[in-house]
Amino acid sequence: MSRYQTRFQTREHAGTELAWALRAYQGTGALVLAIPRGGVPVGRIVADALGADFDLAMARRIAPGVALDDAGTTWRTGADDACNEAEDQRDALLDELRRQRAVYTPLRQHCDPHARVVIVVDDGLVSGATMFAALARLRKRHPARIVCALPVAARAGLERIRALADEVVCLDTPERIASLAHYYREFQLVSDDRVRQLLARAPAQAGQGAGQRAGAGLPALSAAVQVPYGSGWLPAMLESGPEPVGVVLMAYAGGAQRRSARSHYLARKLRARGFATMLVDLRPESRDDDGPASDLDDLAARLQQTLDFLRARTPFSRLPAGLLSTGSAAAAAVREAAANPERLGAMAFVAGRADLSGGAALRELETPVLLMCASGDPESIRVNDLAFGQMHGPRQLRLIPTNGRSFEDCPALASIASLTADWFEQLLPATPPAVLAYDAH
Repeated sequence: MSRYQTRFQTREHAGTELAWALRAYQGTGALVLAIPRGGVPVGRIVADALGADFDLAMARRIAPGVALDDAGTTWRTGADDACNEAEDQRDALLDELRRQRAVYTPLRQHCDPHARVVIVVDDGLVSGATMFAALARLRKRHPARIVCALPVAARAGLERIRALADEVVCLDTPERIASLAHYYREFQLVSDDRVRQLLARAPAQAGQGAGQRAGAGLPALSAAVQVPYGSGWLPAMLESGPEPVGVVLMAYAGGAQRRSARSHYLARKLRARGFATMLVDLRPESRDDDGPASDLDDLAARLQQTLDFLRARTPFSRLPAGLLSTGSAAAAAVREAAANPERLGAMAFVAGRADLSGGAALRELETPVLLMCASGDPESIRVNDLAFGQMHGPRQLRLIPTNGRSFEDCPALASIASLTADWFEQLLPATPPAVLAYDAH
């Protein structure tokens, strides 16, 4: 077993966690500066989540304890022999830094940090030399406040840069770091093309003016995450193509292994229609598909925590949200949507037990609901018809042609995927209401 604990799946995952830690700066007009190249995927996620402008902080380590900025200044935090060695490389590396700046941002004006809150981001810090150079250069341009934000940093290196920042936000501070790659499950080289792609949308479109699509600027993402609940965790999977139009929370209550193939099929179909997806098992400790009705309060609390996580700790905080569920998880969804109607734009239930939520919740429900049940399952038809009759809000009840009581055959699954995607496309607004913004709690 490795002696290193992987904290982050990808740089994008690290950016998501970092954005949550920086949530106090959302909507403040902050400027996010990323150190290329590894800091750019992290910074892009942070900037989009905070609604901030996005640009580069050009600096490069040239020897242990020595770094160079694009103004040509050499910054030293190491020993004299390292500094002398670095001088021999200075001119060549300065040319390289300026070439990179020209390649990355050839056609736009750079963001001015003067009198602004500036958040400087990288994918990690070992010696601190590169971040030291970036912060020292930035300090000369008189920002109102400098925040240094890092997913992981060695303690000694972090101490070297504290005096240059007004605030340091770091998610993990091990005693030593031999390689940043040990703290990421995927740590591939970030290419110049990737940097240009992420910068092409900057300054950030996440300011979200009227009529602007909330998902503009979001990159593709695939990350396994853990939703905190009580003393444990709920396993979840976040996936999205670039620039999603909305996000669908796919919530189940136990039996995840048996449902795995069907769930991932539906998720793929939703992503093909432009939606991000978040699959979560609300009851991972259970092998049964659904728990008893007596557990519904706990299930609703788990769903509420998952929605809080989706809104506060993922890049999808500004996207209009829908929910796809089944069994007793559908009853928990009805209770949550009835109590907090602004959180979800639409819901879809496959063989759901919405009837278990109780008459009061069903009557109060305003969120549009699509109810789907198998044509060969009389009991499912009965309970869904019962729930449908007690609802007063927009709803549809659709029978899916099946060979029996289940949805395992391909035509049935294809019907569910098509109906669900059509439902969300019709009902999730292009611009979500302000209450769906990044949760500060």
